[in-house]
Amino acid sequence: MMTKKTLFGWYDTVLHVLDRFASAMVTITMAVMSIVLLLQVFYRYVLNDSLVWGWDIPRVCFIWAVMFAIPLGIRYNAHVGIELVVDRFSESAKRIAVSFNALLILILSGTIAYYAALLTRDTWDQLMPGIPLSVGVFYASLVIGQIHTCLHVGRILITGQPSTEHWSES
Repeated sequence: MMTKKTLFGWYDTVLHVLDRFASAMVTITMAVMSIVLLLQVFYRYVLNDSLVWGWDIPRVCFIWAVMFAIPLGIRYNAHVGIELVVDRFSESAKRIAVSFNALLILILSGTIAYYAALLTRDTWDQLMPGIPLSVGVFYASLVIGQIHTCLHVGRILITGQPSTEHWSES
């Protein structure tokens, strides 16, 4: 029988693996985006030509990088927030405020993931103009990123507090 501590340890392990994957995806997509944009500038201004896929690839990479970075921001509590009022609360009131905020984010992220899944399905047969890749790929990144976000927000709801871990510690 799994204890609550063992189950939470497993949950943290799964989140850690997903975060490592997301971090790698952000790095890869940003690198690809940068390289393709540099190539596009070289082709346009030096060779007086243009890459057919020079607009679509960076756009896909940028959207995927952002969608994978959102849950990482939740993990490291790196999103912008105003804590002026909440810092004056008692510890129990802070816990309630954090849980309420996490619940709202969970509802919003779940709703976005659901509708993005519908859009992914509905646009999967449409291709991008410059490359033979489905437009649904844009929305698929939203589904994946928001589900990952829901998992992090679930951790906040379980513990009652955001992570105190920092970028430099990972």
